Amino acid sequence: MDSDMDTSGLPWLDSPVMLHSSRADTCKLTPQQCEYRSGHWRYWYQADHVYALAAVYFMCAVIGVFAVVHTLSKYGPAWLSNTGFAKRLRTGFRYLSYSIAGEHRKIPFLPSASLGLSLLILAGVIYFAALTLGPKPYYWPNTSTLNYGNSPPIATRTGWMALGLLPFVLALSAKANLISAVTGIPYEKLQVFHHWTSYAMFVLALIHTFPFIVYHIQKGDMVMQWQTSVTYWTGVAALIPQAYLTFMSLPWIRNRYYEFFKSTHITVSILFIFFFFIHCDFRLTSWDYFIATGTIYIFSLLYAWTKTYLFSGLHTAKISLLPCGLIEIVIPTVTSWRPGQHVFLRFLALGLHSLTAHPFTISSVPHKTEVCGHPSEMKFYIKPHGRGFTARIAKFAEGKPHIRVRVFLEGPYSGVNNSFLSTNFDRSLVISGGSGAGFSLGLIEDLVRHQLTMTISDTAKTIQVVYATRHKAVAYWYKEKLEEIFTLALGNGKPIGCQVEASIHVTSTEPISKSATHLDAADAATTDQEKNITKRDSSNSLSSDNENNSSSHIQIHENGERPNLRNVISSASLATNGGVAVVVCGPNSMLHDARNIVSQEQVRLLKDSSRRKEVYLHTESFSW
Repeated sequence: MDSDMDTSGLPWLDSPVMLHSSRADTCKLTPQQCEYRSGHWRYWYQADHVYALAAVYFMCAVIGVFAVVHTLSKYGPAWLSNTGFAKRLRTGFRYLSYSIAGEHRKIPFLPSASLGLSLLILAGVIYFAALTLGPKPYYWPNTSTLNYGNSPPIATRTGWMALGLLPFVLALSAKANLISAVTGIPYEKLQVFHHWTSYAMFVLALIHTFPFIVYHIQKGDMVMQWQTSVTYWTGVAALIPQAYLTFMSLPWIRNRYYEFFKSTHITVSILFIFFFFIHCDFRLTSWDYFIATGTIYIFSLLYAWTKTYLFSGLHTAKISLLPCGLIEIVIPTVTSWRPGQHVFLRFLALGLHSLTAHPFTISSVPHKTEVCGHPSEMKFYIKPHGRGFTARIAKFAEGKPHIRVRVFLEGPYSGVNNSFLSTNFDRSLVISGGSGAGFSLGLIEDLVRHQLTMTISDTAKTIQVVYATRHKAVAYWYKEKLEEIFTLALGNGKPIGCQVEASIHVTSTEPISKSATHLDAADAATTDQEKNITKRDSSNSLSSDNENNSSSHIQIHENGERPNLRNVISSASLATNGGVAVVVCGPNSMLHDARNIVSQEQVRLLKDSSRRKEVYLHTESFSW
């Protein structure tokens, strides 16, 4: 943003430094020219009110819609949510939320987007494009004797809109943020909005920059401006780190160089904010947006740090390398959590990694310490990947059974409302793949526990589990974990009161190249696990419907084929009159297929008004 302000003050900021610059305007043109110059869409001295606030209003309007929907769904009267109109509206909203736009695979260099999100992004593109390209002129009609100003109008408005987005870009990136609080959307699902607002801000910044270059090249003083005006070189100094953050956050780049990006993005972000702050030089109300940004983000940091260092605090984690190749981390704690939640762990014995925190999904559920007499155990099951952080943990634990490490625990965050699933749906379908095993185990255990609290008169529920893995050893480990959950539930002496169905699919029939230690251990353990499980199956009390008023069937399919999600989800939907809740955690391809299949179920429900059932979907991704 440039103006007619004198930039010959302090080396970094104009003097005297103020919170806001003056709006006093001394127009030396003719009355007609002054009137043209001060038009609503052209006037530099009101551009912050016209354009920066327009960006704020758009973002607040979008957040407000989601906040109203969340408030009504959570606090609205039951009769309102059960009306036919409300159900159809909810079904339509779910269709927009679940369906991938055009049912095509996502664009490889951009975050995936649902149909609803694509429409929202399109609305944003139209809105900001209209504000950018709609008002005229793009450049002042200056001549050698006539000067309306040194800021091309198109550069002025895009600069202010970019600044107006800044508080939202930072707010959407925080783990503890006010937007999640008012909308009920977990912070990791807001990351896609963080990405797209960042892209919009970067494009607006480019459109803000190039008109100044064109204008001063035409004027013949570009070199002089660069050498004498702090505004110009600080603008470029802010644009370079912004470009780095934008391109490094593209999924195909971020996923490949995640550890490097994670270790550098904070420093680069600070550089961007610093040079952007100097570049704005308290013009009009520009610093108000930095104050808002700092307030929002510092609040988020203080909240996270308070939870980490005062409430969660320092813990001792026991790390083990399981025979199937997975890493098991067990942390005794009095912290409470919900199924499917995750925490950020900072390991204090892993060199430079002790400076960063990494998210892991909790695979267990808490119990009442006063009843059991000992703290709950927060368990994690992690699959080592490549040469990243998880591979470093595996190498650290290799040959050291049950090694103990001090960790800081931040969280928990997000999670699944199992009470909502059990109360509103007759069937819960839990689908997971690969590293999603850990997420599903905690969810299944909590669903089973919830059934123990139900009375005999309650509607019978069904829990259906589908898991896919490339490794046979992991498949038998997963089956054993499921049996432990069901056995512990039945050990309470009370029937589960529901039917449990589980199918485990080994999707590879050939040995897969792994790191020598992990694979050898996994392959060696497979035979013993198969023998133990087969022996246990022959006398397993879980299949006794008469004794326990419940049934559990766990099948392993080793044909190398992936589960047919379309058949699984459609069959589950048709098998119940009370609706089905589908929870999916796995690779992106699994999430993509599940979202489109469930979205098609929404279409069927909209077409058949006589069907009262609902199909609800909750997804968890490996990466954000």
